Amino acid sequence: MSRPTYDLAVVGSGGAGLVAACAAADRGLSVIVLESTDFLGGTTALSGGQMWIPCSPAMIRAGFSDSSDAAMAYLQRVTLGLSPAANLRSFVENAPNFITYLEEELNIPVVNIDRPDYHPEWAGTAMGRTVEPLPVSTQDLGLWKQRTRTSPTRRPVTGPESRTGIDNALVAEREAFDVRTQGSGLIAGLVSAALRRGVELRVRARVTSVSRSAGPFVLDTEEGEIGAQNVVLASGGFARSADLRKDFLPPVEIVPTAAPGSLGDSLRLGIAMGGRLRGMSEAWWTAAASIEGETVDGVPLHRNVVRELAYPGSILVNAAGVRFVNEASSYNDLGKSFYTFDAAGHRFPNQPAWLIFDANFRSTRPVAGIGPSAPAPKEFIEADDLSSLARKCGIHAAALHLTVAENNNSAQTGADRRFSRGANAHDRFNGDESHQPNPCLGPITEPPFFAVPITLGANGTKGGLVTDEFSRVLDHGGEPIPGLFAVGESAAALMGPGYAGSGASLGPALTSAFTLADKLSPLSTTTRHGGNPSSTNRQASVS
Repeated sequence: MSRPTYDLAVVGSGGAGLVAACAAADRGLSVIVLESTDFLGGTTALSGGQMWIPCSPAMIRAGFSDSSDAAMAYLQRVTLGLSPAANLRSFVENAPNFITYLEEELNIPVVNIDRPDYHPEWAGTAMGRTVEPLPVSTQDLGLWKQRTRTSPTRRPVTGPESRTGIDNALVAEREAFDVRTQGSGLIAGLVSAALRRGVELRVRARVTSVSRSAGPFVLDTEEGEIGAQNVVLASGGFARSADLRKDFLPPVEIVPTAAPGSLGDSLRLGIAMGGRLRGMSEAWWTAAASIEGETVDGVPLHRNVVRELAYPGSILVNAAGVRFVNEASSYNDLGKSFYTFDAAGHRFPNQPAWLIFDANFRSTRPVAGIGPSAPAPKEFIEADDLSSLARKCGIHAAALHLTVAENNNSAQTGADRRFSRGANAHDRFNGDESHQPNPCLGPITEPPFFAVPITLGANGTKGGLVTDEFSRVLDHGGEPIPGLFAVGESAAALMGPGYAGSGASLGPALTSAFTLADKLSPLSTTTRHGGNPSSTNRQASVS
C-alpha cells in the first residue's frame, strides 16, 4: 500500500497548528493535521483565547492609537533583548494582517479589550493591544464537535462579559446550543475553517518520528507512515512531562495548567532533525491551585489563580508568614518569585505558599473556581483566628499577624509600601475598580479566616526550537532546515523571559503560523496525495 503524501503535515492541533493548516490550504496545498490526544485544540482551547496584537484592526476600530515603533521599543525591554530583532519585527508587521485574515477569511470576528499592557509604565506601551474572539457557533463542526476540546473551567462568557456581567439566560442559551467563547471558541472557529478548506484532521495520531533522506519527510504515526513535503511542528511544549520539567525548569514544585498533550513531542522530533533549543528554563508562569478530584482527560487539573490575588482582601504569604511579591502583578512575573533562592539558607523560601483571606472575601469572591455559595473543598483551610490558621498550615504565627496588620493599614491608606500593589493600571484592571482608595488592597479582619495552598504553575513552556522570522527551524549552524517549521510552544518563545500583555503567548504564536505559509513548497502533482479527503471521509474518521 502506498504511503499517503501531503504538501504539509501539521503535528499538533492547537491554535497555531490550525492557523498554519488553514493558511497553507488557502494557498492550494494539501494538508493533514495530526493530533496525539483524543481532542483537537491543545492548550489554546483551555485558555482565555486572548491575543496580544499591536496595531490590530480591532484596536483601530475601538479608537486606540499605536505604532510599530512603539511596540518594538516595548518588546525590546520585555524580552531583555534576547529575541532576534528580525523575529520581533516580523511579528509586529504581520500581526495586524493576521487579524484581518482571522476575521475576513476564517470568519472569526474579534473584539478589542480595553486593558493596559502588563507594564504600563514602560516606554512603548499602549492601551487596547489585546483582542478576543466573539462567541463562536459549533453548528458547522458535525461529528467533530465532540472531538474539539473545551475548557472544563470556563463557562461560555467572554472576557469583557466576565467583568461587566451577563444575563444568566444568555449563558444558559449558549450552553444549550454549544456556543463557545474564549480559547475554546477560537478553536471551534479554526476547526470549522479547516474543515471548510478540506484539511484532513486526525486525532489519536501521535507522531513518533520524522525522517528525511531523499524526497518528502516520512512521519511515523500510530496509524502508519505519512509523507509530507513540509512539516510544521506545533504539538505544544513540555509542561505535562514530569521528566522534562525536572530536566529543564527550576527545581521547585511546578504543576501544569497546560493541555494533557504537552509532552515535548515536537522538541524531540525537531532535535532529531538537527534543530537546536533555546530558553528551556523559562515557562509561561502562573500561580496555581489544585482541587482534589478535578481532572482534564483523566489527568489532574490545576487552576490558574489570577484575580483572586489582585482583589482587595487577600494576600499571598510563605511559611515565614510574610508576603514576597506584588500579588496583582502579571502572573508570569509573579510566578518567578516562587523560585527566588535564599543563598544563606540554601532553599527556595517561597514554597510552600498560601492565599490568605477572610470571611468577607470568601462570601463575595470566587477562589480557584469555587464560588461564594459553593461548599468549600478541603483545600480551603479554615480557622476562627489567625494563630490557629497559622498552626494548621505550618506558617509562622507571629509573622502572619504582623503581615495581616500591615496589609490592613495599607488598605486604609491605599498604599502598599512594600510591593506597590495596585499602583499601576495593570494591577487596578485586575482588582475591584469600585473599591477605594486602592482597588487591590482590602482589610482581612472578619473570621473565620482561610488559607488556600498556592503552587507555581506552568500555563505552558517557553523553551523550544530556534526559528527564524519565517518560523523555519534552524540547525546548529544557524541555517534553516528545508521544509521544517515550528510554531507555538514548539518554538522558542518570542517573549523570551517576559510577558508583554494579555495574549502575548497566543498572539505571536498564531501570527507566526500565518506568516510561514509563504515559505511552504508544494509537492509535484505526480507525488501529491490525491487531495484532502472529502467531508464524508473526514467525518467518518472521528471515533
